[in-house]
Amino acid sequence: MALVDYSSSDSESEAGEAASATKRQKTTADSAALPPLPDAFHDLYASTVRVSTSDDPTLHQGRKRVNPHRVGSWPSHLYIEWHPTTSQRNVLSTLLSDLQTALAPLSVSITSFLESDLGTPQPLHISLSRPIVLSTAEKDDFLEQLIARIKRSNVGPFDLAPRGLEWHRTSESERSFLVLRVGSTGCPPAPAAIVPPAPAPVPASASVADRRSSRKRVGKPEKGKGSSSKTDAPTISPSDNPPPLPTQQQPHNPELAALLQRCNALVQEYQQPPLYAFSGGSDDDAFHISIAWSFVAPSADVKRHTERVFAAGPQAEVLAMRVPVRGVKAKIGNVITHAELPVRGKRGVGEG
Repeated sequence: MALVDYSSSDSESEAGEAASATKRQKTTADSAALPPLPDAFHDLYASTVRVSTSDDPTLHQGRKRVNPHRVGSWPSHLYIEWHPTTSQRNVLSTLLSDLQTALAPLSVSITSFLESDLGTPQPLHISLSRPIVLSTAEKDDFLEQLIARIKRSNVGPFDLAPRGLEWHRTSESERSFLVLRVGSTGCPPAPAAIVPPAPAPVPASASVADRRSSRKRVGKPEKGKGSSSKTDAPTISPSDNPPPLPTQQQPHNPELAALLQRCNALVQEYQQPPLYAFSGGSDDDAFHISIAWSFVAPSADVKRHTERVFAAGPQAEVLAMRVPVRGVKAKIGNVITHAELPVRGKRGVGEG
């Protein structure tokens, strides 16, 4: 007869494991059914702890500060925050895992933005400003101005959708970013540019008065027929209503372009550089969400492998994702503030 009989203990252990598995399944199901946390909750725990006031890349996976720390200066950033759902995060994680496997023979290592260094999920961003620096005397007024201008805008809550995957290299941080280009959902295709008809040629025998009359009819509408003189034009504050983008660019990302114009106008008033100029470019290529980064420059082979993995993998699922935009985040120092987009029909919001 054996000195020790473990049959009873084994049964209890198996029963305990079964109960634990049932409890984990129930907890997972309950978590999936819970509504998303409000933006204000995320802001409470988004501040980072300052480990060092000097630029020490060893503390940040080899990354360097774009703006070195100085006493009395506040590194700041304006952006839109996206918290992917569990299913969206799983799709993106699978994409990055497959891409890392494909790029390993090229000695390319990528770092995901989906998780922090501790392995916890973290939000993704759409930048509406460059990394800027505000002084202690400027930061409070800057934040008040931003919130007021977002409220006075006519941009209500809207959704975005990914439009493609590509690599983007920046000279400031010497890093390459794997980005999802995004665009507004439900936007119609860009209309053809409206070109005014060419003026009818004026005969060489026409008088000087006839030539002047012809130029007047083509170049300037007559008063009293929907036109106004220069002195009748209303005065518009550039900070509240900056000039619109060229016609061919407006249909692609009208909401993001409008928010960027207001953010650019504000940062320029504080002698900070704007983010995008849109000089002849397309805003589809400008607005993006970074999902990973690498120190290696994206060669033709890297881009080819990325396109192949994306096309053969979850491309359809990624392009079907929706990114809800409900406000603009302002990170000043370690404090994050949510400037809510105006909701139409809500008293005191969205007016002006």
